[in-house]
Amino acid sequence: MTDWKSTLRVPTILMMAVLTVTMAGADDAPTVAEQIAGMQAMCADSADARAQRQAADPLYNRLGGYDKILEFTTEVVRLHNQNDAIQGMFTDVDSEALATHVADFVSAGTGGSATYSGRTMPDSHANLHLTDADFLSAGGDIVTAMHTMGYGENEIQEFVCILVSLKDQVVFQ
Repeated sequence: MTDWKSTLRVPTILMMAVLTVTMAGADDAPTVAEQIAGMQAMCADSADARAQRQAADPLYNRLGGYDKILEFTTEVVRLHNQNDAIQGMFTDVDSEALATHVADFVSAGTGGSATYSGRTMPDSHANLHLTDADFLSAGGDIVTAMHTMGYGENEIQEFVCILVSLKDQVVFQ
């Protein structure tokens, strides 16, 4: 049997495979809390490498600039709307406006020149009552979209680690 704790410290693709197994209900899969802890450890372990990559070439550039980021966030919103675990949170949401708003946020936060003028992360997520399981489910959609868009392992890992760093600003339960 594979030691899943070791798996969570390796590349994001394997980490998300563990999440997929868990979401599918495997008996020996890690708990949600263990998965979050594993991602936090992976991000701590990769912090220096991620900082070096960011200094050499901002994530914004490696994500392809604003237009490709907007295409990515549009795909994420589409996947969220199809995700049985979280789709109910998007029933009265203008998907196009949300994708644009998130693209502004991502662009501003990854080294681009876009300006984000929306609500804070806690304010924009407070009424959603997200759980850690919801966070993992949404993260799975994000990684799926990144694979669909052809992003590399480094960019996926960096983006996942940004999400992990924001978890306490969006999950309050």
